[in-house]
Amino acid sequence: MEKTIDHIAETVAPETERDDEAWLSALARCGDRIRDGFPPPKTDDPPEKQVLARSYTAKQAAKLVGVNAETMRRAAGELALDRFLDPRGKLRFPAHTLIPTAADPDLREMIAGYERLHSSELRAVLDIDQRSLERGFREAGIRPKGMIWRDLRGLWDLPETYEEYNQLRSENERDGDRGRRKRRGGRSRARRKRQAETRLRNRLIDAFPKWRNDYRDQQKLFIHIGAPNSGKTHDALEALKVAGSGWYLAPLRLLAYEVFDRLNGDGVACHLLTGEEYIPVEGARITAATIEMFNAQNSGACVIIDEAQMLADADRGWAWTRALMESAAPEMHIIGPPTARNLIEVLASAAEIPGQLVEHQRLAPIALAERHFTLESLPPATILVAFTRQGVLDLKMKLERLGRTVSVVYGSLPPEVRRRQADRFAAGETEICVATDAVGMGLNLPADVVCFYEVEKYDGKNDRRLYPSEVHQIGGRAGRYGMSKTGLIAATSKQDLGIIRELYEQTPSELNFARVAPTADDLSLIPGSLDQQLTQWAELKSIPEELRAVITTADMDERIALAKMLSDDDIQKLGLASALQLVNAPTRKTTRSYWLDCAYMILESYQIPLPPDAPAPIHDGGDLEATEFSIACADIYLWLSRRKEFAANCEAHGQVREERREWSLSIDEALLRNLNVARRCRTCGALLPSRHRFRICDKCFKSRRF
Repeated sequence: MEKTIDHIAETVAPETERDDEAWLSALARCGDRIRDGFPPPKTDDPPEKQVLARSYTAKQAAKLVGVNAETMRRAAGELALDRFLDPRGKLRFPAHTLIPTAADPDLREMIAGYERLHSSELRAVLDIDQRSLERGFREAGIRPKGMIWRDLRGLWDLPETYEEYNQLRSENERDGDRGRRKRRGGRSRARRKRQAETRLRNRLIDAFPKWRNDYRDQQKLFIHIGAPNSGKTHDALEALKVAGSGWYLAPLRLLAYEVFDRLNGDGVACHLLTGEEYIPVEGARITAATIEMFNAQNSGACVIIDEAQMLADADRGWAWTRALMESAAPEMHIIGPPTARNLIEVLASAAEIPGQLVEHQRLAPIALAERHFTLESLPPATILVAFTRQGVLDLKMKLERLGRTVSVVYGSLPPEVRRRQADRFAAGETEICVATDAVGMGLNLPADVVCFYEVEKYDGKNDRRLYPSEVHQIGGRAGRYGMSKTGLIAATSKQDLGIIRELYEQTPSELNFARVAPTADDLSLIPGSLDQQLTQWAELKSIPEELRAVITTADMDERIALAKMLSDDDIQKLGLASALQLVNAPTRKTTRSYWLDCAYMILESYQIPLPPDAPAPIHDGGDLEATEFSIACADIYLWLSRRKEFAANCEAHGQVREERREWSLSIDEALLRNLNVARRCRTCGALLPSRHRFRICDKCFKSRRF
C-alpha cells in the first residue's frame, strides 16, 4: 500500500509542476491589470489564480462589452483582439487590453457588428409585420439567415449603434404593445438626433488629416527602442549633427535645454524654442524645442522625437502624433521604450512611412537589491523616489537631519531649478536626490541606486499601485555607464522591495492608442458654444475606421473647464481660432483664476496683469509654495506673450522673464538651506503628515463637518 501511495505521489508532483509551468506561460500573456471587481491576488498565489485575476473568459468579456459570448469569440478572430487559450483550452482576454476596449464606444461598436440578429426582434423594434420586413431585406440585398448587426446598422429606422438598438429592444420586451405609438414619436426625435450626429461625424472624418503624402517614399523613419540608459538619444543626436538641419523635440523644457547646451557645447549651432521663450543662435539650422512648438512645414533634414511613450498621454499625446505623422523631414528618429514599439510601427504603416527598427541594449547592467535600505543606510549616488511634492520635501528634511546632502526634483519645480539640483547631484556635490517620477522622463541624472520610498501613487483620481512600466522607466535610471558596474533598484522596506521585484519582473503592457486634438476648422463644423464644441468633438470620436484601433481623442477636460469661463460673446469677439489658442494655455486648477484675469484683459484690449509677487526671501514651506505659484502664473504670461494673437497684450514680458528668473534662483537658494518645509493646518496650525492630501487636519475637518 505504501509503495502504491509513493508511486502516485511521484506521478502527481511532475503533473502539478507542468500545470504551474503552463499557467505561468499564460500569465505572461495577461499583463498587470486586475479585473474590475476582482480582489487583487497575493504575490504567493498560484499562477492559475493570478491568470484568473488578470483575464476574462469569453462569457465575462461579452458581458463587459455588451454582446453575446459567441459574438465575442467571432469578433476576436475577425478583429485580431488580444486573447489566448489557457491550459484548460478556455479562451481568455487579458484585462489590460479588454478593459480599455470595452470603455471605448467605437471599439465596442466594432465588436457588436458581429452580433447575430433575429427577425422577430427586428419586427418588434421596427414595429412592422413579417411581409414588410422581408420586402426590406430584398430591397437592401440582405440574406436574413445569418444576418449580423454590421449589415443593418442605420438601415430603415434602425439606430447607428448596437447599444441604442439593444435599448430599443429591451424597451419593447418590457413594455410590450403599450404606448408603442408614443415611443415611436420619441424614437423619431432620437433618430433625427442620431442622424444629425452621424452627418456631423462623417464631416469631421472627411476633415481628418490625410497623412499618406507624396513625399513618403523619400522619407526614412528610424525607430530607436530600448531601456533607459541605452544610448538611444545619443545615437539620434549624432544623426542630427550629420544632417545639419532639423529639430530635436522633447516633452520638457528641461530636456530641450539640455540638448540646446549639448549641441552648442559640441560646436553645433542650435536655437532653443519652448512655449515660454526663444533663444536664437547665429547661423543655427537646428532647433531644440518642446514638441508643441514644432513647425512641420519647416521640418529641415532630420527630426528627432524623444520619449515616444508620450504618444499615449491623454493630455499632450496629440503633439507626438502630429510630429510623427506630419513631419516632412527626409530622416526621422523616434525614441521610446519597448512598450511603444508596436504603436509606432502601426502609425508609421498607416502613413506609409518606411521604417527601420534600431534596438538598443543597456550600457550598464541592472539588478534588484537583495535587501531593503533604511534612510540611514542609503548609499551615496542614490535617487530616492516619492510621488508627491510634499513627500519629497519632507524626505529632504529628514535626510538633512541625518547629516546627508540632498538635491530635490519634482514636477512643479521650475526647470532651471530642477537642472541646478540635478547638476549638483550628478557632480557628486550632493549624496542623495529625492525625486518624484519626473526623473523617469529622460532627465540626465546618473545614479548607482534608484530606491523606491513608496510603491503607490495618486494618479489624479485614485491611489493605486505602480504599473510595471513605471517601475521599469524610473528604476532604469540606475547605473552610471563607465562609473558603476551595476545599477541597483531597491526600496525602503522589505514588503515594498517584494512588490518592486514582482512589478519589475513583469513585462509592461504595450501602449494601445495615440492621441489627436481638434483644430479650429474641426470645431467650426460643430454648433454651440466653445465648451459644447469641445465636448461634442471628444464624444463623437470622429476617427477614420481604419485608425480607430490605434488612435483616440485627447483629454479635453482642462480646455473645457477654461472654455466654460468664457461667454459666447467673448468667443465671438476673440474669434474661434484665438479662443482655442487661449484655452490651450498651460494652466492647472490653482492658476485658472489668474488665466481668467488675463482673458478679460485681452478681451478689453488691455495689458494682461502681471503675475502675483513672490515672497522674498523664502522662509518656510508656505513661502516656497507661494513662489512656485507665482512662477506658474509667470509661465502663463510668457506663454501668452509668445502667441502672435496676444503678444500686444504682454508688453512687460521682459520684466516678467527677469522676475521669474529671480524667483527660480530664490527657490534654488532656499533648497540649499535646511529649509523647514513642514506643512501646518491652515485652521489650527498643527503639523500635517507628509502624505496628507488636504490643507487642514482631520480634526479640523471633522469639527467643520459636524
